[in-house]
Amino acid sequence: MATTALLAVSSMVTGCGGSGEREYALPETLCGVDMAEELYEPLFPPGSELDVAQSFERFDSQPTRWCRVLVDEEIVLNADAAGGDGFEDAGTESRGLDMADAESVSGEFEAVVWPGVAMATAACAVPGPGGHNYIDQLTLVLETEHPGDEDESRRVLADVIQPLFAGALEMTPCEENAVR
Repeated sequence: MATTALLAVSSMVTGCGGSGEREYALPETLCGVDMAEELYEPLFPPGSELDVAQSFERFDSQPTRWCRVLVDEEIVLNADAAGGDGFEDAGTESRGLDMADAESVSGEFEAVVWPGVAMATAACAVPGPGGHNYIDQLTLVLETEHPGDEDESRRVLADVIQPLFAGALEMTPCEENAVR
């Protein structure tokens, strides 16, 4: 009888702490970029409520854009596409990342990955007033805590970064997009 009571209390405590399952629907796009759901599904943890607080397509023709996705009011995915001169300008040092630890990601764009972070970059001249460009190069930084396993994180982010960057670049008013 004591064992039965202990099991009942144990299952009630487990139920109170969450089921460990995803109770929300995945977004139809990742930051406004159409891609196969199975690519980005591992980035989303268990939880009950999803909120896409900001998405790339909401920036119309601006040269920079960002995306924030929350689960149960916690940021689980952060993506920023901005101008700069490559990965170092994108904040590798401030994120505690060493380029020597980065793994290259094959694909159309220059891209690298660490556990929890992926970056991609390409030329993207966005003309500004007076003959000066707003930006000359677009760099995307994608940060997420899920999946938590370092090897799986690198694998998943390597699969996601190329199509996500292609979508962000397509939305950006680069002079290069005029000839794509």
